[in-house]
Amino acid sequence: MAPHRPSRTIGKIVGDTNMSSDSIKGMALACSWTFGGTPALPEEARLLGLLERIRRTGSIASAAREAGISYRNAWGMLARWETNFGHPLLIPARGLGTRLTPFATRLLELDAQIREQLAPQLAAAAEQMAQGLAEAVAPARAVPRIHASHDLALALLPARMAKQGQPVDLQFHGSLESLASFAEGRCEIAGFHCPEGAVGATLWQQYKPYLRPRQQVLIRLAKRSQGIMVAPGNPKKLRGIRDLARANVRFLNRQSGAGTRLLLDWLLRENGIAAQTIAGYGDVEMTHSAVAAMIASGHADAGLGVEAAARQFGLGFVPLLKEDYFLVTRRDQLRQPAFESLLALLKGNGFRRAVRALPGYEPAGSGTEAPFSRD
Repeated sequence: MAPHRPSRTIGKIVGDTNMSSDSIKGMALACSWTFGGTPALPEEARLLGLLERIRRTGSIASAAREAGISYRNAWGMLARWETNFGHPLLIPARGLGTRLTPFATRLLELDAQIREQLAPQLAAAAEQMAQGLAEAVAPARAVPRIHASHDLALALLPARMAKQGQPVDLQFHGSLESLASFAEGRCEIAGFHCPEGAVGATLWQQYKPYLRPRQQVLIRLAKRSQGIMVAPGNPKKLRGIRDLARANVRFLNRQSGAGTRLLLDWLLRENGIAAQTIAGYGDVEMTHSAVAAMIASGHADAGLGVEAAARQFGLGFVPLLKEDYFLVTRRDQLRQPAFESLLALLKGNGFRRAVRALPGYEPAGSGTEAPFSRD
């Protein structure tokens, strides 16, 4: 039996609609919060799904059945949005089914394109909001405060410690800023990273003023791969640091004092490259994930970062070197229950499996003591 049709026909809707550029200009985009599960879709999202099904099936009735709504509801939704847009969405063709107008086809294309562009920024913003809210509810002094250079393995700690009833207050800063904060007593643990080899020996000299081997203990967290994050497929064919000086490469840097920024500056000096020749050297983001998100959205061609951040956003990665990530704290803190729990967590198989699952990461003795030297 043919589905019941509302009294007005598609032809009537097409005839009654007039495109208004002013009404389209008044359209606004918004984002919303979701908490797990399958959130209820707003009507505009259901409309796009319905249009996609109509494009595929050539039938409003078939599209409505697939969407799990009645033919009448589908028709009503289409009519409302034709009124909103001031332009028809469907082309009736007797005996040939129903096709989308060029306007509706372009609407689907633009929606997919914009969602793809915004996804990295929204993911980074969600991470920032989650971290900020966690900091807001954490007691200011009752839990260990960790000021640390951004790291994806370290980011696993707060949730895992909270499950053990030992929350930590994690804030991401640059390596030098974190060590300075630790020296000034504004945190109980500082996190920083240092490469292997000659570059590591050089950078260690900048960290050394904050380190006191007799009063402090250095703890291994992980070993990670650092390199150049590039657009998917590496369209600029970047192979090393020298390629960053090419005129057609837009670079995105880390903030002053970040360990990755220190590494970049050393690499530029070693290769005889002046910082001012790098397009975008003065443009900075605060985390590996933020740099990766900007590259994924097309705002930059390359940036230094860890492999895990590149893979997180579907980017290419040109490896440059391996580096160790360390935590430093006072020796007398190790007798506190929270610190005992932290070390046990770092040494546990569960945490080490999670770290090993991050691209370019190895647990590498996580939770064990390391020497205060970089030879």
